[in-house]
Amino acid sequence: MLTVQLTSHPQITGSAALSSYIDLRTQIEEQNQEHQTLLQQIAKAEAQVSEYRAAAGHGTSMMNALQQDAQSVAKEAGLTAVSGPGITIQIYYDPTLPFDEKTAGLFDQISDQEIGLIVNDLFANGATAISINGQRLVTTSSIRLVSGLSGNSTLQVNTVPITQPYVITAVGDIQRMQAILTLNNTVAELNIMQEQCMITPHTGAKGVTVPGYRGPLPGSFAKEVQ
Repeated sequence: MLTVQLTSHPQITGSAALSSYIDLRTQIEEQNQEHQTLLQQIAKAEAQVSEYRAAAGHGTSMMNALQQDAQSVAKEAGLTAVSGPGITIQIYYDPTLPFDEKTAGLFDQISDQEIGLIVNDLFANGATAISINGQRLVTTSSIRLVSGLSGNSTLQVNTVPITQPYVITAVGDIQRMQAILTLNNTVAELNIMQEQCMITPHTGAKGVTVPGYRGPLPGSFAKEVQ
């Protein structure tokens, strides 16, 4: 005896269907990006193994291979300066912008969140290196709004206090970075809080320069236990 079970599903139409489609497409793109990153890491590891094998038994060759490896790791960790085409985003208070009592001054209360969102969008859309007011962002970096005893708040990047104008410098794909900022209406959202946002592209091999990270690294204060 053959039994067939039919299950009906509610039909999704309109904005719900579009939202589901966008969510799925975003997930697929993220998975594809992760897949490409893993493939690059595998290829890099295989190249390093081949390099070490080729240098086996030759002290000078092995030392050169290790030095090149150390330089590569330092670059990927953000310890060295990076130059290339990119953009700068300057954010500062502009009293000439239209005043709305509901949103004016709100940026001072959420500046860490707003700048954090911008940075995340840039990294996800073509940025390879980013700094904020000269502070290089690495995997252990923090962007925090810290309140003092007087009640005033100060934005800190890598625990270093910074003040306006906030300048975000990003090396990477200019078109992709500008596109995501346009799509998210970044300038308009900051303007309604009376914050000016100037986005400037810089082309060429030395368009912008992001400095190397200068703060403490994980394990810097660790000591060996005897």
